[in-house]
Amino acid sequence: MPRVKVELKVEELAQALKQLTPGERETLLILLNPKLKRELKERWKKARAELRAGKALTEGELF
Repeated sequence: MPRVKVELKVEELAQALKQLTPGERETLLILLNPKLKRELKERWKKARAELRAGKALTEGELF
């Protein structure tokens, strides 16, 4: 991933973070937490395998 250097005052950074949508905050949380990132990747792998094996409900079956 490319590196980016941004020079902001703490107040500016706080304001930028405050303006994030809930989805953007969740994405940032995942990106900043390696343990959570790994856990979510593993869950996706398991879910895909279960779906392929017919062990999980499809969206159509769920709703």
